[in-house]
Amino acid sequence: MSLSTPASGDGALATLAYLDVVVLVVAAPIMLLIGVPAVGYLVGAAGWIVLRAAGIAVERGAAAAADPRREAGLRLAYLLGRLFLLAIVVILVRNGSGRDAGLTALLVIVFAFTTQLILSFLTRPRAR
Repeated sequence: MSLSTPASGDGALATLAYLDVVVLVVAAPIMLLIGVPAVGYLVGAAGWIVLRAAGIAVERGAAAAADPRREAGLRLAYLLGRLFLLAIVVILVRNGSGRDAGLTALLVIVFAFTTQLILSFLTRPRAR
C-alpha cells in the first residue's frame, strides 16, 4: 500500500491520495458541534495524521533502499508499528476519557483507514 503521492504527477490524483486527512480535518468542527466526544475525535484524528506523515517518510526511505529485503523490512515494520500505536491510542483514550471517547477514537481511525485503503487502490500506478 503506497502512502506517497501518485507517480503520475497529476494534481487531482495527488490531492485524492490525501483525502482521508482532508476529510478528518474538515469534519472535525462538524463532528464536535454535533456532540461526539472531543477527546476521542481529536486524539484519534491526530494519531492517524501523525502516523500517516510518518508513513510518507517511511515510504520515501523504503523507495530509496537499494536492498529489496531492507525495503520490505521497512514497510513491514511501519505497518505493524502503525497498527500497534493506533491500538495504544484507542486504549489510552478509553482508559483516560471513558468508553464513548475510546469508541469515537476507534471509529475515526477505522474510517480513516478504510478511506485510505480505498484511495490507495484508486491512485496506485497501473501496470502497462
